[in-house]
Amino acid sequence: MKEILMGNDAIALALIHSGVDMISGYPGTPSSEIIGNFQKYAKNFKLQTYAQWATNEKVGFEVAYAGAIAGKKTCATMKQVGLNVASDALMSASYIGLKGAMLLISADDPGFHSSQTEQDSRAFAKFAKIPVLDPATPQEAYDMVKLGIEISHKFETVVMLRPVMRVSHAREICEVDDGLDFQPNIGNFERNIARWAAVPPAGRFRQGLEQLERLEAIKAFNWNYFLEPQVANLKHSKTLILASGTGFGYAKEALGEQNIQADVLKIDMPYPLPKEQIEALFTDYEQVIVFEESYPCIEEQLSSPKLHGKLTHDVHKIDEFSKDKVLAAFSNIGLIKKSTFYKGAKYTKELPNRPPNLCPGCPHRDVFFSVMKVFRKKSSIFPSDIGCYTLGLNQGAIDTVLCMGGSISMASGFSIADPNKTIVASIGDSTFMHSGISPLINAVYQNHKFILLIMDNSTTAMTGRQATPERANPSSIDIKKIIEGCGVACFEYVYEPNIDQTIAFMKKLKEAYKTATGPVVAVIREFCVLDKDRAPQMLPRIFAQVDPDKCVACDICTTQYKCPPMHYNDAHKIEVDPFLCIGCSACIDELCPTGAFERIEEEK
Repeated sequence: MKEILMGNDAIALALIHSGVDMISGYPGTPSSEIIGNFQKYAKNFKLQTYAQWATNEKVGFEVAYAGAIAGKKTCATMKQVGLNVASDALMSASYIGLKGAMLLISADDPGFHSSQTEQDSRAFAKFAKIPVLDPATPQEAYDMVKLGIEISHKFETVVMLRPVMRVSHAREICEVDDGLDFQPNIGNFERNIARWAAVPPAGRFRQGLEQLERLEAIKAFNWNYFLEPQVANLKHSKTLILASGTGFGYAKEALGEQNIQADVLKIDMPYPLPKEQIEALFTDYEQVIVFEESYPCIEEQLSSPKLHGKLTHDVHKIDEFSKDKVLAAFSNIGLIKKSTFYKGAKYTKELPNRPPNLCPGCPHRDVFFSVMKVFRKKSSIFPSDIGCYTLGLNQGAIDTVLCMGGSISMASGFSIADPNKTIVASIGDSTFMHSGISPLINAVYQNHKFILLIMDNSTTAMTGRQATPERANPSSIDIKKIIEGCGVACFEYVYEPNIDQTIAFMKKLKEAYKTATGPVVAVIREFCVLDKDRAPQMLPRIFAQVDPDKCVACDICTTQYKCPPMHYNDAHKIEVDPFLCIGCSACIDELCPTGAFERIEEEK
């Protein structure tokens, strides 16, 4: 049967059709919709499954891996930077293997659309010595989920599926299984201490040899299943293209447009490659070009003077694929002239950048604005973290962004390296649960002095408003109690859209910091304006307008507060766009030094 599916929707449906009944992970664009869609299908089909968000990717991986050891079909989902967090468990799991089946879905983000790195998860698969499948379309993502589960069970190994953003978020008419014959797996852990708890060096040494033997078997499978059937269709023109994932589609499009005669070998499993068989094909060609996204994973496994790719500087090394990048590579190699694909007029001016901004009415804006009013920028350092609040960069309230939980560890480091400055770190509630607790314990243990603001809106807002542990179990899990359990007192502030009150709270923290010998920690209870359950109750729905006679164009609202509805009109006076204003009322009374912002009087 045919269905129009987004890539992540196709992946979720394929997990159901593969009999996967246990899935865990952590939200991160572009992977976030997979678990949500899986939950939707499980509910619609009335299936007995486990599909829940974990506190971080390592936990999610380990939950799913334990299920696979017990014989179940499982899956762990994350984005590429989340794989860094799960890598400790992955490296050991690759040695140990499993009994059921486990798919590790790591969604990559070439082009840095919503990530701090462009790293290629296929390189991690190579590092961990596990097979990786690289879908080019939502249909292939659906098919490769099912195939990955089969490969995992056959070879008793974790298998990685690596969809990129353009696969995860593209839509396609997909051919999917008709009907549903779903039977939940019954776990049955069989004790085998020599395998599941092997003690190095002897135990891991044996498992390492088994891992290498398994890789050789998977290489043979890669050749027999994926590659050898394509060899019969090669026409032995002068050029051979090895293409993986999205690079395949762009290469085919560019070849057709330029009428270039070339053979294309599609690499569906970029690792492990049957090196000898692939290189044997090169004798019939003058040149071999590798198109892959985004690291030279395929290219690094092959060797030939005929090989062209990222390592030879013929193919772009950063940013996502496009047809123009394929054409540029053809030009670099000499297949076409540069002038043949640069058509039309070039732009002489770039459009002005519009930096990402916090949503209208977002409480984070008031918090950052208040921080900048209380703490002098020249004598302070502002490390922050990964989440919506990262957009506090626009208000000048953030100096560093490293990784999940890094704000607290870096606050510790800054307190040692530059002790004469006030360190004000910020982190979200989900990020704190993810990886902020350990560095806070370390800071208390080492008496590192800084201010930590935990901005608690009770949702993982940036990736789609998934529930946090605190929100899912408010009676059992409380960030304030966790902070106190780490050995430090916790200040608490329940946010109101009143800038003066927020500034007063920041002044209170500043006073506490003067006499503190360790971290000063505060949890700020907020809400997300996109949270359909809580925002309507929290927003006062008092809308603002500007009295043009009072506006003196001081720029505080546009350069420091930066709320999207505020803009200058032709008379160089601030206006509030009524279509963007959500009625938070925060700008009324306290923001403007001349009191230009006023509430809109309701019509009687």
